[in-house]
Amino acid sequence: MKKAKGKTYTKYRTLQLPKEMVDLLLITSHITPLESYPNSIEIGFTVINDILSKSQMFSKDEEYPSHVIPMSSNYLKVKYGNDYSSYIKWLVNHSVIWNDLPYEGHSSHYYLHSIEICNNLIFSKLELTDKQLSDIIHTYCLQSNTQITPVTHDIKGISDVQKNRIYTNWYKIKIPITTKNKRYLTKDYEKDSIFINNAPKHIKLMGAHYRKEIDIDDVGATQHTNNRLANELSLATDIDDENKAYKRYSSRISSINALKNGRLNKTLRFNRNSTNKRLDTNLTNMASDLRPFIIDFRNMAYLDLSNSQPVLFNIILRPYRDNASDRVLKELDRYLQVTTSGSWYEELMRVFDVKYGPGEKITFEEARKLCKNIWMLLAYSQNNELRNLKKVFAVEYPFVSSVIKSIKKSNYNQFAISLQLIESDVFIDKICKQLVAENIIQYTMHDGLLVPKESMDRTKEIMMESLKHIIGVYPKIKVE
Repeated sequence: MKKAKGKTYTKYRTLQLPKEMVDLLLITSHITPLESYPNSIEIGFTVINDILSKSQMFSKDEEYPSHVIPMSSNYLKVKYGNDYSSYIKWLVNHSVIWNDLPYEGHSSHYYLHSIEICNNLIFSKLELTDKQLSDIIHTYCLQSNTQITPVTHDIKGISDVQKNRIYTNWYKIKIPITTKNKRYLTKDYEKDSIFINNAPKHIKLMGAHYRKEIDIDDVGATQHTNNRLANELSLATDIDDENKAYKRYSSRISSINALKNGRLNKTLRFNRNSTNKRLDTNLTNMASDLRPFIIDFRNMAYLDLSNSQPVLFNIILRPYRDNASDRVLKELDRYLQVTTSGSWYEELMRVFDVKYGPGEKITFEEARKLCKNIWMLLAYSQNNELRNLKKVFAVEYPFVSSVIKSIKKSNYNQFAISLQLIESDVFIDKICKQLVAENIIQYTMHDGLLVPKESMDRTKEIMMESLKHIIGVYPKIKVE
């Protein structure tokens, strides 16, 4: 609460969540309330929002038809308190969300239900009470001063059957912030504030600029997202394709809502990942097709390092040149030339004999995307997986293949983390630092930078020179 001239002003946290998920939470709380846990519904809102808004960060779960994120006990304890487990168990036991069990040191994954399951649960639970859902919502709003407003997305071109499986009806939920709920409603934002205030000067300036300037045309972005969904559904060949389209759709809607008035709603993210040192923001987790709706995007230029991860791998390979045989040097030179020219995925088309073009089943663009996925499989899978695929690659690049294998020997995730650490050092600690020193404040997308168009040439020059100093040659920088 903030007082001024005798008046009291209430601060709010605004969320936008699918109607069916909210209805399920409210009816469940009405029938089987958790009396021992205060503000239980608000916590439910934030748990649902976490899973919905962060699920796109975990690409390995993209194939799952619903939203899912891993949440460790440490994270839950810090955000919701030492007795968090009783409430999380209540959510799971009463089917508001569901989870799997932790395995091999991994955190439990928490999932949201599909719309069909939500509706079935709501219907069965409503039979246990004599109240209408609208009465339950109205009562809750009166008791908590929370404002719940329906928001409907009109998506043309999809059938009634398809509409029954997607979240086209949402609620805008405006929750008053109190001393009791402040910890979990604003904790992420306040944690980011502490990070920004204590960060090195250039990152502090980047964070302040991001929070002050970032905004999105939510109307245009939402319409684009609706149109994209209709198009994806028209191309879907089975229910799995449709489910993936629904998941991408709701992730995009969540991303849009988090950016719009994000500073006021405490939904902007700007922090540095403790594992890979990347700067994680709303933009780094947002679908690239939504970038054009960033306010003032037409006056910006996007620059990124072509096939960046394969290029940055040259930094790891560089020390192996010392005392290397002529055969190994020749292979390393070839790898360096192909990756830095931006042709790595085209090279993999040759290595794996991927046919494309007239008379073939796929286009050049599809072939390139396929080979990009092949690289991800080669680089980020366990050593004992995909052996036939890796044998083909090792024929052409035996030494490169052996280095990848050795890095992943004890922990297969270490190769990805190593490259991400290099990327963050190069882009955040070197390139961005120099740009800020020249008063060029940018938005970062890991291996790409969004800058004012008038700073485009100087930004490219700094990127090229910094990367040449580290890698040894000038790499290819794409400019959009």
